[in-house]
Amino acid sequence: MFDTHTHCRHSHDSKADPRDMIEKAISMGMDYIAFTDHFDGDLTFLPEFDYIPQIQLKRHFDEIENLQEEYRNKIYVGVGIECGYMKEANELYQAKLAPYSTDIIINSIHTIEYEDCYLPSYFIKRAKEQAYGAYLKAVRESLDCPYHYDSVGHIGYVMRKSIYEDKSLEYKDFADIIDEILKTIIAKGKALEINSQSKGTGLDFLPSTQILLRYKELGGELLTFGSDTHTCERLGEKYSLIAEWLKANGFKNLFKYISHKPIAVKL
Repeated sequence: MFDTHTHCRHSHDSKADPRDMIEKAISMGMDYIAFTDHFDGDLTFLPEFDYIPQIQLKRHFDEIENLQEEYRNKIYVGVGIECGYMKEANELYQAKLAPYSTDIIINSIHTIEYEDCYLPSYFIKRAKEQAYGAYLKAVRESLDCPYHYDSVGHIGYVMRKSIYEDKSLEYKDFADIIDEILKTIIAKGKALEINSQSKGTGLDFLPSTQILLRYKELGGELLTFGSDTHTCERLGEKYSLIAEWLKANGFKNLFKYISHKPIAVKL
């Protein structure tokens, strides 16, 4: 059992102590936990979000690397980052992350067409097809970013706070662009993240089972598990549920990342 997507107090939206999270992971029988705190470079290009503090990178890497050494014989503590993609932030990520060694970098979409899709205002001015289509277009664009990343975070994130009566993001409604996304992930050797923070979507996890089955059909194998937790309580949430579903549907492994190398964990 492991978790490749977690946030501690180094993220602006978490108060969790990383040591407490490590101890909780050990108590749950985990052998790996990665701290992938938010690097919201996208928000630096949106003046209305100036109030949100950016991650203190040196503090993040120093503390997690110290904990990595301290717990070396008990659990692997991975040091990582979640980059909020926006094309304007490409050079920022390249420059700021260059001095640091990482185990895993998650590339995620949180902002679309210069708006935060966690806010109702994004959806009020757009029909569902437009809102979801723009999101998927941004996901596809993010795959060609110049900075290194290992996994593609929480595809379907746009559903979490959408205001439509039917929130579902159906494969059949966006088949062409979803296929392009999945084929590109496979061609680039990146991993598709299964994210258990699905509150508000009507699903057990993201992306949907339709998208995961299509990924397998296209030859996709690299899958990571991430709870996307910001607290100790949600660490590893739904891991067993997800592992059982994957195994029942013909997947063989989940993968964790050490120094950007995928390590297979047989289901």
